[in-house]
Amino acid sequence: MSDEGRFLGGEALPGVAPQEGEFAHFSAPYRNAQITLIDKPSSEVPLMELRIREGRRITIVDLDAKTVGDLGKALSEWADKNK
Repeated sequence: MSDEGRFLGGEALPGVAPQEGEFAHFSAPYRNAQITLIDKPSSEVPLMELRIREGRRITIVDLDAKTVGDLGKALSEWADKNK
């Protein structure tokens, strides 16, 4: 897969290679936040890593499928109300 198809909504961070399993990358419009989603299928329980980078600060959260589904639903409902 080319880098062009890998990143949805934002550019790759300069000098940072995509992590194995990375399937989406978004640039938030405020505070220069970079949001990356990484598939971690080889873990004991399949997980998705949600990584948020704001400058030097990085927040990493591992989420299971149920939590990702609940989060996705809540985000979608919020987006529909605020379009």
